Amino acid sequence: MGERVEEHLKAHGVTLHLGASVERLRGDDAGRVEAVVCEDGDLAVDAAMVGIGLRPNSDLVADAVDLGETGAIAVDDYGRTSADGVYAAGDCAEIDHVVTGEPTWNTLGLPANRAGRAIGQTVAGDPEPIGTVADTSVVKAFDLECGRAGVTDLDVARDAGFDPVSETITAGSRSGYYPGSAETTVTLVADRDTGRLLGGTIVGADRAAVRIDTVATALASELTVAEVERLDLGYAPPFSPVWDPILTAAKVLRGSL
Repeated sequence: MGERVEEHLKAHGVTLHLGASVERLRGDDAGRVEAVVCEDGDLAVDAAMVGIGLRPNSDLVADAVDLGETGAIAVDDYGRTSADGVYAAGDCAEIDHVVTGEPTWNTLGLPANRAGRAIGQTVAGDPEPIGTVADTSVVKAFDLECGRAGVTDLDVARDAGFDPVSETITAGSRSGYYPGSAETTVTLVADRDTGRLLGGTIVGADRAAVRIDTVATALASELTVAEVERLDLGYAPPFSPVWDPILTAAKVLRGSL
């Protein structure tokens, strides 16, 4: 997926300096940035946006409740913290990953809203689990759509106790004779021993990102690759080829398994 995005960005005039170590920003006497200072030379800029990552905002309660290994507040399946009567959800709290079963830290809006709603129901007397996350996310680079869900890094999968197998395919987004079809690249990862789907990525220019929801649903249901291949997904030429790109990827990956 990253390779497709890199090519697309370059085609739209974006210059990439991959692997360049940024040392500092250099500005003029008025405080305006002029350059990004890197190990291998300065890059003149008119503006700079700094993205240095996130960390859980849990300092306020660090002395009152237990924190997890991620630095976020540790909670149980119902959002309960280690303090009696105190619940936590959203950016400050951990939530279990659907594939690994381990606590993770997810900063997206849907898990936060869902967990908060569940906690409200629990507090009101009708216990509702906060659920799990597949770290499903989508992003767009110009007109290229990208999506990911589950565990897609093979080293991460191995650390979680799986024997990962990965396959990548490229297929059309619609029937070949129907206008508007675009190349859609899908990568799926599965466990060799059980055949269970572990994760996937997708990239393409024609409604690619939304297709990752099929992968997310399969992960939540703990489907095997064979079961994914047998899914009865919608087909009509304006919307998909007979074999949806996700199904094609599952078919190829099943062969490798």
